[in-house]
Amino acid sequence: MNYLVDGDLAINNWQWQMQAGVTNPLSDTFRIYNPSKNITEKDPQGDFIYHWIPELRGYSLPEIEQEKYIDTSKYPKVILDWSKTRKVNGKVVSDLRKQTKQRLLSQGGDEYDSANAAKETVEKYWQHQDREYKQYQQKLSLTQE
Repeated sequence: MNYLVDGDLAINNWQWQMQAGVTNPLSDTFRIYNPSKNITEKDPQGDFIYHWIPELRGYSLPEIEQEKYIDTSKYPKVILDWSKTRKVNGKVVSDLRKQTKQRLLSQGGDEYDSANAAKETVEKYWQHQDREYKQYQQKLSLTQE
């Protein structure tokens, strides 16, 4: 936490759990982020990459993705094959989540109640976000008419 440029205890702890796939076990889904997709969606011009990884300046994003920098820069090559890692680790995390969910459902108690309350809170959050988005879309369509 001391080394994060934008460290925020309330956000980072939750996000780290989500990134690791260890959020609420009663939820049916979890995320495994694709770094290439995130670059395309969140940093299409490469501003973040070029700011924080000066060794990759001068390479286009497709060149970075194709590892064209390997023999001509000091930046190391990719350590993991994302798709293989996703398949293997996704199965491990998915199996653990299923086991935990089955245990919570069969045993009940405070741990189940807590997980269920968290799940309901997240569902309400997304319902609220959906309503906000639909209202935004309606306003947008009215202004375009």
